[in-house]
Amino acid sequence: MDNRSKALQQVHNLLDLQVKGNPNFEVLAKHLQHLINHNFNDLLSILYRIDVSEVKVKKALAQKPKNTSDGEIIAELLIERQIQKLKFKAQYRKGN
Repeated sequence: MDNRSKALQQVHNLLDLQVKGNPNFEVLAKHLQHLINHNFNDLLSILYRIDVSEVKVKKALAQKPKNTSDGEIIAELLIERQIQKLKFKAQYRKGN
């Protein structure tokens, strides 16, 4: 399993998203879009828990392509952050 798949799995687990089959980017993006529209405080809590800065989110949303939802942008940021954590853990293990 590659780092992106692992990261997606971790984000699904952290958010307790139940998906039939493998973790799915579209399900994650739709869930985040729902939070943007209906429960913004929960979204902020998720960003804090996964350690994605609000500044980074605002910047990414300001630069997003036209046919991309806010949920997709935030999903990419969450996955990107989890990949960074996986790489750090792997690097730390090699150092010991």
